Amino acid sequence: MRARRDLLRPAGRAPLQPQRHRLRWILLGLLVVLVPAIFAVAGLGGSVLGLANGTPVLADLQHRHVAQTTLLFDRQGRLIARLHGAVDRIVVPSHRIPVSLKQATVAVEDRRFYHHHGVDFQAIARAAIADLRSGQPSQGASTITEQYVKNAYLDGADTLRRKVHEAILAWELEDRWSKDRILTAYLNTVYYGNGAYGVQAAAQAFFHKNATKLTLAQSALLAGLPQNPNGYSPIYDPSAALARRNLVLADMAAQGLITAAQERRALKTKLHVYRTTPPGEAAGTAYFVDYVEQQLVARYGARETFEGGLRVYTTLDRRMQHDALAALKSTLPAGPAGALVSIDPATGFIRAMTTTLDWKTTKFDLAWQAHRQLGSAMKPFALAAAIEAGADPNTTFYTSQPLHIFLGAGSVPPFWDVSTFSHSYAGPINLVQATWQSDNTVFAQLALDLGPRRIVAVAHRMGIQSHLAAYPSIVLGTEVVSPLEVADAYATFAAEGIHHAPQAIQRVRFADGTVRRARIRGRRVVPAGVAYVVDKILEGNTRFGTAAAMPSYYTGIAAGKTGTTENSADAWFCGFDPKLATVVWMGYPQAEIAMPGVQGATYCVPIWGRYYEMVFGAQAIAEFAQPSALPVYRPWKGAHAVGGPAAPAPSPSSSPSPTGTPAPPAARPSTTPTLAPTPTVTPTGAPSP
Repeated sequence: MRARRDLLRPAGRAPLQPQRHRLRWILLGLLVVLVPAIFAVAGLGGSVLGLANGTPVLADLQHRHVAQTTLLFDRQGRLIARLHGAVDRIVVPSHRIPVSLKQATVAVEDRRFYHHHGVDFQAIARAAIADLRSGQPSQGASTITEQYVKNAYLDGADTLRRKVHEAILAWELEDRWSKDRILTAYLNTVYYGNGAYGVQAAAQAFFHKNATKLTLAQSALLAGLPQNPNGYSPIYDPSAALARRNLVLADMAAQGLITAAQERRALKTKLHVYRTTPPGEAAGTAYFVDYVEQQLVARYGARETFEGGLRVYTTLDRRMQHDALAALKSTLPAGPAGALVSIDPATGFIRAMTTTLDWKTTKFDLAWQAHRQLGSAMKPFALAAAIEAGADPNTTFYTSQPLHIFLGAGSVPPFWDVSTFSHSYAGPINLVQATWQSDNTVFAQLALDLGPRRIVAVAHRMGIQSHLAAYPSIVLGTEVVSPLEVADAYATFAAEGIHHAPQAIQRVRFADGTVRRARIRGRRVVPAGVAYVVDKILEGNTRFGTAAAMPSYYTGIAAGKTGTTENSADAWFCGFDPKLATVVWMGYPQAEIAMPGVQGATYCVPIWGRYYEMVFGAQAIAEFAQPSALPVYRPWKGAHAVGGPAAPAPSPSSSPSPTGTPAPPAARPSTTPTLAPTPTVTPTGAPSP
């Protein structure tokens, strides 16, 4: 005990001198080290405060425009096309991103993501030590939250000031959003290479599948790309991509996110990536997609169309589109091209719009960009104008005969010579028979009595948008029009005289959830009674007139008119039933080249009939509904009209039939040709888009 007490008790001043000396030096050393450190920390703090000065508040920041891919769907909601500019990005919700991809991204990009508050101080310290050892920046310390803030809110170069702003805003974002929301937003904005931004676009670009279907190995491959999309590209450097993927799998296993067995199975998987992006459009829809694209740009602008992430639900019926193209290709001869447009008369919705041309070869769409002479398919507008003016088509007669008509001293040419295609003439016939026989001479005289302006006015009211010169020859279809506008005009006949503007878009959903729907506006442009009488006459044409072969292809309700231009450079059949109006055109797209032996009945009628047989089959289509008010007829005082026979043809309102017995239709019509007009001016050269 004594010895111990001696050790604890001081034994004089001398023994304490060495200890105090050492303590003094220790304190001095600490002062030497700490004082500069304190000043350094204070200076660093001041610098950080200086850099942080002016940092915007997250709530006040405008979220940067994130380009998103626009998707187009058919009327059944099936994807038909993707529209995007340089950035291909489809934003998807969290539940459509597989857990394996989230885990792989966190494992390789920010392993402490679920433990820090937007800024990882441990990672910063680790990176600083590594940088000091290497003598140059070698490791990044940005968290997933900071990377998202940089992509979504900030612009400019990677300066120290912006790094500080990133950290402060990331901290604030973590106060507002959940970890899953931040991770989902990051995965929807980050660049994966090959033009793909976001996981959905990346999954489709590299694997031609949706993100929800990604395997563990595929998730690991994608997770490794954002750090260096070009250097780790599985397309341009597969070996580097494979090594990077395997590193991600190793990180996941080391962090306990996957088992060793899962890692081994994934490591054995080959990359299996596609070198090309998935097809842009569903088969046979490329031209229709171009038309919709043009409509979207006109309404919302190019940026919103290609970067707005729109969801566009079109009017297209893909089955009808397929059937239309099949009917065209299976019927047309080698050489000429064809186009077909179908419109729902009740709405104006375009159900099919296609052509036999190859979109990869030419972007010119014959269905809505080409303008060709309509030929005798123009005559129903003159017929409607005559009935509207009070002419009874059953008792209004003209003489079918060659014409040499003086148009006036100021006209060029001053005379108009009109003949029928077959150069056979029937003498006095009424307007019903003249329509069925497509008699040029009768309709030329009718045009003179009506005045061409009245015919033009009716055609424009019904849907023809192109300029039509008000010359008497307009009745023979000498002016150029597009198949789309002709289908629109004939749909007005089918809709009992109510016109609906053609529409290709049913509704558009914007990225913010706003939805704009098509407004269906019908406007009466022709009295219902007038439309009904024309409908019944054109229905008779598919049994007794130039389209008499129709029952060989389709036995349902059908009304329509053939059309053939001079030298058979253009051939048409424009027909409808109460549910669908369809126009078929054929010809050479590059120029008005003659097609010897071809009339509207030769190929266009069979195409139309086969198409309707595929669309409707044995489906029962209601007859054209007779309106309560039929036209009020007045004595026709046309200067060129003549008296008719005592027993005129029966009224078209009660299933008209021709005088005499019609010849049985042939399997492929080669007789009863459409009579070609004699145009006053023939356009030269190919149509230009």
